[in-house]
Amino acid sequence: MTRKADLSKDATTVRPVLQAIARLISTDRRAVILATDKAEVLLSNAPATRVGMDTEGLSTAFDWPVLCARARRAGSIAVSKNFRNTELEGELVYVPLGAADSFMLRLAETDQEAAVLRNRTRTATLLRVSHDLRTPIQSLLAATDAMLNSKDTGTADTRRDQMQRSAQLALSHIDNVIKVIRGELTTADIQSDEDFSLAEEVRATLDMIRPIAGTRGTSVALTIDPPAEERVNGPVRFVRALLQNMFDNSVKHGGTKVEVRVTSESTAETAAKRNILVEVSDLGGGLPEAQKARLMRAIDLADISLARQSGAASGPAEGRPSAGLNVLAYALSQLGGTLEVFDRGEDGEAIAEGSTAKVAGTILRARFDLAVAEESAHPATAPHPVAVDSQLLRGIGVLVVEDSPSSRDWVVHCLRAAGAQVVAVENGLRALEALQGPDAVANIDLLLTDMTLPYINGLELVQQIIAQQTSGALAWRGKILGLSAHMDDDLRKACLKLGMAQLLEKPIRSVDLCRSVQDVVRASSCDIAPMPDQKAAGGADCSRADPLAESMVKELVAQLGLDTARGFMLRARSEAQAVFEDILHQGMHADTGRMLHAATGACGLTGLKLLERSLRELEILAKASKPISETQLGDLKATLAATGRAIEHLG
Repeated sequence: MTRKADLSKDATTVRPVLQAIARLISTDRRAVILATDKAEVLLSNAPATRVGMDTEGLSTAFDWPVLCARARRAGSIAVSKNFRNTELEGELVYVPLGAADSFMLRLAETDQEAAVLRNRTRTATLLRVSHDLRTPIQSLLAATDAMLNSKDTGTADTRRDQMQRSAQLALSHIDNVIKVIRGELTTADIQSDEDFSLAEEVRATLDMIRPIAGTRGTSVALTIDPPAEERVNGPVRFVRALLQNMFDNSVKHGGTKVEVRVTSESTAETAAKRNILVEVSDLGGGLPEAQKARLMRAIDLADISLARQSGAASGPAEGRPSAGLNVLAYALSQLGGTLEVFDRGEDGEAIAEGSTAKVAGTILRARFDLAVAEESAHPATAPHPVAVDSQLLRGIGVLVVEDSPSSRDWVVHCLRAAGAQVVAVENGLRALEALQGPDAVANIDLLLTDMTLPYINGLELVQQIIAQQTSGALAWRGKILGLSAHMDDDLRKACLKLGMAQLLEKPIRSVDLCRSVQDVVRASSCDIAPMPDQKAAGGADCSRADPLAESMVKELVAQLGLDTARGFMLRARSEAQAVFEDILHQGMHADTGRMLHAATGACGLTGLKLLERSLRELEILAKASKPISETQLGDLKATLAATGRAIEHLG
């Protein structure tokens, strides 16, 4: 049954609303279209016809289902598109009609009006993106001040790591500001949904906040429920903005302690969505009344009883919301979420309305839904035949450091299938924290690290480990094994000089990886050398008719089963697609080389040989600071399409 049939079935309820919308559309001088998320046009006017906004036009001009999903979540979103040499600027509004959903697209009337809308949207975007700079810069200053006043070498190293993280994030935000000014980063780009790890985003944001908390004498504790491997899909920029402003607000008014709790549960409707709860509770004695009022005004709470319970005033004398609260509210609206504010009692629970209990602090409680990332919607839990003994690595603890999500999950899966106890992190700074943990000496026998990482690379990670071991700041003394997609004599010599046990070259078969881990941990020493015959089939036979490494794919399917192998391959392809889109929309930037390297490694590990070769060629250009041509991007796009078709036809 089509959406039009749904509307007809519910005509009694819908008819008055449709009549009102029809009058609005017919009398509007702007192009206005009411359509379903399938791009079926329900109502439109003459200006819409003139610009070609019919079913075909909607599907051609926009990624219509994706836009509708965002509008359904947020209520309304800005749209911007060049279509048939015409700049389309306007707004897409979610309009529920009985049993069916519809979406009203309203476009600017003239080029001048489109320019005004575009500039207004760009200004608002610029204000929000610029505000994101404030916290990392404050964190950088706090960490710098703490390091300069610290005489403890170990503490100074930690502060230096914090400074590096905050500086990297600040530079990223500055890059975003510049791109907004240039028009290279639009509202649509910021709104775009991506696959990401919620746990990683929460920890990274808290890492940035901790130096600020330290200057105020505030301790920060984190409890996080979702598994580290679980990935979700949504507007990650808005998730970051929400987390940053919630944490920052609580630290400023949180007194001696702030507790953060994050949970992720399947929604009642479907297992393909997660209901996310972010709760930030503090011991600051309660928010000042004026701050409560500004917070309430920012999120525009309709629940008056909640406003009273929270002690929020409603008069104009309380002042306007700050920029940070406005950013928080906007991020929340784009996530389609809610925020509750409670007074916290001394028992740690929210104080009930009318209670005379003493206020010890404040609880901020945000709720929103995120889709499960497609690749992880059906996790591989069923046992599959593997080429290595499932007890081969029993009793061995491995810390994996890999920035590519798909490569990291592949390595973790292989090692766990061989019996290892595995902890995985996304960068070297996180690895240092894990090695400094109270259980690291007993539970981590081997550090397995990629050599190209954000913040600090693999060599710098090993150097910091050795420095901390020498100073007595690090008790861990396990073996270190490296992974690299680019093996050369200089890298081998550097690794050997630092005392790494072995350097493995990507791509590597899972059986060789597991046996190398066993050899390194069990043996007293091991020469540094790449594993023989571990490279995938060469690129000479690559063609779009044969984009996969047949032998490696067969091995993956035999070890993991068809569905799981296909899942890992699709994740690697998605990572390559994300890099392609980043280059297409933002051009070459400081992080392009690392992103290409991560995607290249992921494709190599999963047998996507043609895509691996294409990415490696671009990586070489990025390393040499040479431009990537439109022809090369076109070739990569065709390779992505051919690889996708080949993966779908497996089996």
